[in-house]
Amino acid sequence: MAKEKITVVNLSIAGTDNKVVRVAFGKARKKGLVMVAAAGNWGSGSKPAYPAAYKQVVAVTAFNDRKLIYSRANTGKYIDFAAPGVRVWTAIPGGGRFQSGTSFASPYIAVLMALEVAKGGRKNMDSLRGILRKNIIDMGVPGKDQIFGWGFVHKAAKCR
Repeated sequence: MAKEKITVVNLSIAGTDNKVVRVAFGKARKKGLVMVAAAGNWGSGSKPAYPAAYKQVVAVTAFNDRKLIYSRANTGKYIDFAAPGVRVWTAIPGGGRFQSGTSFASPYIAVLMALEVAKGGRKNMDSLRGILRKNIIDMGVPGKDQIFGWGFVHKAAKCR
């Protein structure tokens, strides 16, 4: 993807830590890829899910229409942001259906990061996280927490 000049990658996957994958993600970040991943659906108190728990990856959890955390979402210090991810209408072969999970929340943050990069924003992970944090609706205890991270990134639509 780095060779193809892809800037932001959404990773709607979750698994355990793996040395080969960890090294690959480190190399991808050094080549400038911005990686956003689903926080995992193993439940509160579970071990961290990877690749979301790698420092060079932005971890996204899911919440429902009442702004409550998805019941199966992982929690932990690695959670960066929260986005809608419960009962999201998704395309499937032959039509569509509602689905839930952190995998459906992470594309929301990936798109916001891609828009920032497209506007000329730096691809530095800390600066991108900082830009998104300027538009936060804090959903848990004040500041970053282990359930919602910094909170929900809310940006007004530019088109009508």
